[in-house]
Amino acid sequence: MAPELTSTGVGTAQREPGLSALGCVVILGTIVAAIDGTVMVVAIDAMGKDFSASARAIQWVTGAYLLATCAAIPVSGYLVDRFGARTVWLLSLVSFLASVVLCGIAWSPASLILFRVIQGFSGGLIGMVATVVLTRAAGPERAGRAFGAVAVPSMLAPVLGPVAAGAVIDMASWRWLFFGQLPLLVIALVAALAVLPRDTVDRAARLDVKGLLLVTPGLAALVYGLAEIAAVDPGGSTETFGVVTDAGFAVVGILLTAAFARHALRRRADTLIDLTLFANRGFSVAIVLLFVVGFLLYGLLFLIPLYYQQVVGLRATAAGTLLAPQGAGMGIAAIFVGSLTDRFGARPIVWCGLVLTTVGTVPFALSGAEPDDLLLGTALALRGMGLASISIPLSASLYKSDLPQEAIPHITTVSAVAQRVGGAMGGAMAAVSLQLMSEPGREFDGPAFTTTFWWMTGLLLVPLALVPLLPRRAGPEA
Repeated sequence: MAPELTSTGVGTAQREPGLSALGCVVILGTIVAAIDGTVMVVAIDAMGKDFSASARAIQWVTGAYLLATCAAIPVSGYLVDRFGARTVWLLSLVSFLASVVLCGIAWSPASLILFRVIQGFSGGLIGMVATVVLTRAAGPERAGRAFGAVAVPSMLAPVLGPVAAGAVIDMASWRWLFFGQLPLLVIALVAALAVLPRDTVDRAARLDVKGLLLVTPGLAALVYGLAEIAAVDPGGSTETFGVVTDAGFAVVGILLTAAFARHALRRRADTLIDLTLFANRGFSVAIVLLFVVGFLLYGLLFLIPLYYQQVVGLRATAAGTLLAPQGAGMGIAAIFVGSLTDRFGARPIVWCGLVLTTVGTVPFALSGAEPDDLLLGTALALRGMGLASISIPLSASLYKSDLPQEAIPHITTVSAVAQRVGGAMGGAMAAVSLQLMSEPGREFDGPAFTTTFWWMTGLLLVPLALVPLLPRRAGPEA
């Protein structure tokens, strides 16, 4: 029988063995959802040939998934409050499993895109609820270790996912990218039924319909528009209509999100996302820093493979493989950074992370057309360790402030939005910078990359200026 939480819905922190078992169960679910979001890029060509569909139509297999995960973020807090984290987690796993089967037997591009929407929404909820479950069980004093556990799958997915997907497609079919997930999902579902704690629910919780109609399409439009802006075609012709359309999506997203903020601040009670959390200084500083980290992480993830292709002259597969040291560095750091955060607090760990990230980024600004592969590989590993040493302590610090534990679902929602929008904006701004620094109609050249690398490195001054505002030690805000 699953353990129960207290009547407050958050429960007391579990003992270490119970927390470890819960962490393993949560990771089983999140690792599948995390990897699934990264493997489809490799399968685009194979799916296009199988369905005799255009590349633009098949691209929506990944685009629809992205938008669906964005749609899941705002509503996750309400669902956890109203139905409980255990129920939402189990239903999300069942829905994800069903969508995996449906995607594997899809008979047309339209059916595959529809099933990917279901999969994306379910996967988005899995990631959100995982954080709620672990932080409730761990308590503020062990939030660092909880976030370290959640972070490992998401940090390793961009490295392991595409490599594994390429091997599967070469040996079998793209459909096995979906069918291969089934055994792990079944194990995750059975384990969750046995281990996941029961929690009380707030039957009086009401859905903020107006807020839902504002922030869900707003967030989706903003992330989609920024992602499309980042989907540059080096050396190709730029269609004015396409650029205006992509920018239009982003602008509409900003306007709808701003309208939601106005609505939430006026209504205050029972809003889809509780914006009054920003009255807490520690929370506000951590959210800004998480936005910057998302910006830098995905901006450089966009730049580095393109640099290897356009300046060094490598193929796309080789360029993507060279990112492996960064993922390895993030995964290694995630193992011990959480415990260090619980012991020493977020501030010193974030300081160290910023130094490592700077050291790992500068070599790319100094490299030319014939870079030292060993140097850049080492730089990427250091950069990965630095980014993990920033993001995990910051995420943990959100739950170590003096905010009520009942706010955990809303804290999770706000932090996810900050990182998602920051990441989309980072990729878009990097793409725009390359376009502005290069001659129209020509591939991006070395100087364009050098300039972009330098100003993105300079952005590290922002978190350096804000880190002193974080609490000095773990525990409630002074």
